[in-house]
Amino acid sequence: MIPVQYRDPETDEVLDRKYEEEVPGIGQRVMLDGVWECEVLYRWQCHPSSCVVYVRPARRKDTVAA
Repeated sequence: MIPVQYRDPETDEVLDRKYEEEVPGIGQRVMLDGVWECEVLYRWQCHPSSCVVYVRPARRKDTVAA
């Protein structure tokens, strides 16, 4: 299990911390606090002991299709 910090890319605020089986991929959707669906923008400082992942709120699929 890898400790992952999910952060806001504009404020660098830590939004959530979790232990994950693997580091989330760029573009992958993740649930934070079991409430917010977010999309991974990029990863920073990834190594076997921890990783920082920057996310933004996921867009609704019908909005993206339009």
